[in-house]
Amino acid sequence: MKGSIKKNKQTSKWDFVIDIGKDPMTGKRKQKKKRGFETKKEAEKALAALLNELNEGLYIETSKQAYSDYIHFWLSIKTHEMSNQTLKAYQSYLKNHINSSLGSLSLSSLTPMHIQGFIGDLRNKELSESTIKRIFNVVNASLNAAVKMELIKKNPASTIEKPRVAAKETAIWNLDEVALFLNRSISSPYYIAYLLAVTTGMRQGEILGLRWKDVDFENECLYIRQTLTHDGKGFKEGAKSKAGNRSIGLDTVTLSTLKQHRKQIATNKLRYSTAYADYDLVVCTNKGKPINPRNLLRTFDNLITKANLPKIRFHDLRHTHASLMLQQGENIKLISERLGHSSVKITLDTYSHVLPNMQQEASNRLADKLFNG
Repeated sequence: MKGSIKKNKQTSKWDFVIDIGKDPMTGKRKQKKKRGFETKKEAEKALAALLNELNEGLYIETSKQAYSDYIHFWLSIKTHEMSNQTLKAYQSYLKNHINSSLGSLSLSSLTPMHIQGFIGDLRNKELSESTIKRIFNVVNASLNAAVKMELIKKNPASTIEKPRVAAKETAIWNLDEVALFLNRSISSPYYIAYLLAVTTGMRQGEILGLRWKDVDFENECLYIRQTLTHDGKGFKEGAKSKAGNRSIGLDTVTLSTLKQHRKQIATNKLRYSTAYADYDLVVCTNKGKPINPRNLLRTFDNLITKANLPKIRFHDLRHTHASLMLQQGENIKLISERLGHSSVKITLDTYSHVLPNMQQEASNRLADKLFNG
């Protein structure tokens, strides 16, 4: 590949032009031009650098495509990886925030200042930091993909100060509160869902998507292989993540309760006959259909109020499970696997508030053996 340098008679500055190969779409020769160098030496230096990039295969012809066009393309190829809920959220972010601020800019012209200003605009809209972080994450992911596709050389969002959300203390129940709740909810049609949340730490979608074929009574465990979507209208194969596809050991009480519940399911099948929609679900309506998540949560809140217990979310039963297991000294790796976390670090970060008490108790146990043994 060769380039040429000429002095521009109109500007009295130096320009260069270089062939950069053929356009794969048209087959026509492509040229790269750069103008406005003060001296011939500066033009020669820039030309040499570009030639080196071309020879090393490092040159990237930055995209002049509008960012709005690019991010819609990126979202279209990511759609199959997302749940309907996530897709709707991303589309909302594009429509209401991203396109209006960044959409008209070309992909290659985006700078860290543009991204930082975008975050400032979001804060001026008085959005929560968690929402701002989610919107930023969409932009950041799309730009990382643009780098991998060689549309831009560097992600302009990679160097800015990213939005941070202050960690909130997780609301959990103690053993007495859990026992009281389970006692008050035992007559609820959703009791088995509450019990599984407490004794396994499963997520809501995992519980509502659990099938009988995923429960292994012989080996006293269950397998997470399907989840119910947040809107309750469909199932998703697998779990939230690869690590979420897991087995969870079951205690004897939960196993016994599941066996009793299975008998009730069998009775309902006989009662409703062909009207029974058999999805093989553990947690379902009397006629076998998936539970509407709103009904589950509404009943949960009502039971909490009637039992005069501290208000927590259904998801906090998962946190309660993990915290109680930590407090009783269970191995952190085992707890992380039960929860379906991709690493122990996530478990430690999520439940760090439990660890100081554990440290104190461990110190006291050691001291007791050292000085009172």
